[in-house]
Amino acid sequence: MTKTEQTLLALIKYMVNGTETFKLDDNINWEQLIRLSNLQGISILIIDGLQQYLSAHPECRLFDEENSADRLRRLQWFGQVVIHERMYAKHRKEIANLSRLYAKVAIKMMVLKGYGLSLDWPVPNHRSVGDMDVYHYGRWQEADALVEKECGIKIDRGHEHHTLFNFNGILVENHYDFINTKAHRDAPKIETRLKKLAEKGNMEIEMKMEDAKIYLPSADFNAIFLMRHMGQHFSGERLSLRQVLDWGFFMRAHHAEVDWLSTINFLKEIGLYKFFNRINAICVNHLGFSEESFPTIERRENIEQRILMDIFHPEFDKKKPEKGMFPILLFKFNRWWNNRWKHKMIYNDDLLMTFVTLTWSHLKRYKSITD
Repeated sequence: MTKTEQTLLALIKYMVNGTETFKLDDNINWEQLIRLSNLQGISILIIDGLQQYLSAHPECRLFDEENSADRLRRLQWFGQVVIHERMYAKHRKEIANLSRLYAKVAIKMMVLKGYGLSLDWPVPNHRSVGDMDVYHYGRWQEADALVEKECGIKIDRGHEHHTLFNFNGILVENHYDFINTKAHRDAPKIETRLKKLAEKGNMEIEMKMEDAKIYLPSADFNAIFLMRHMGQHFSGERLSLRQVLDWGFFMRAHHAEVDWLSTINFLKEIGLYKFFNRINAICVNHLGFSEESFPTIERRENIEQRILMDIFHPEFDKKKPEKGMFPILLFKFNRWWNNRWKHKMIYNDDLLMTFVTLTWSHLKRYKSITD
């Protein structure tokens, strides 16, 4: 592990538990540190950590206020934070606007991942935002028709388990299913479980913007959905520290609300229990979370280290071709083959069966081939 990666993990621990004792190296490569934190989706968390560390250690001489380069660097950090907070505010505003639009015809809107998870972070508006993922309790077609009629927005229906549209500059994924039910043999079983949890256990919150109201998933729902979502990224693309931190902060805030007997039995049933333990161990051993926030941790240090190093340096790190169906298909095959060690941690499926299922799924929805 590089010195920059060690510094990044130390600052994460500092922000997570507030008690981490460490000394910042005098020779930090600031550009490398911020570049790495950007890649992992946690740049503002790291800037917060640096600012808090410097405030708590006035004797620290990492920055010289008389040095113009150091002053410029601090100003750049401040600028990054301001831009990020504005993006978050814009994201939150459009969540409220979209919710109000659906409310005209009494369609409820559940918000998945993003905004809801940010509420568990030390500073909610310092978590990075991206797409807006929503669910309408079975009324997704009515919701899309309303957006088309009222806003004149074109709906992209060429993707698995959700439609896609641009709402005032925010990309929205309107889910009719929570996961791709055609990619793996156990996916329909997981989808059925998630839909039942969404219907009976949603946690309603009212946004403090006029009369907008959204719904957030229950802790029982997120305990399964977030772990499966992380597993899909880990086995198919790449896992980021922001996603692992999402899990850690969620567990710290909501672990007591989860029915762990039922949830763990289900994770074992669908083959996710090993990955669940590996991620829990990484949260405790490397990110600074308390072991009390996790119901079980069965450690396998060599595998945990391999996962952590794959987050920093993916074992399959080739870039996807920008165009051409055959090059993209070849890229996806190579990625799938190189990631088969991950597949065994996430899915119960046989590798060959998975390949056949995924190929057939892509052929039925051609746009998914180039996603």
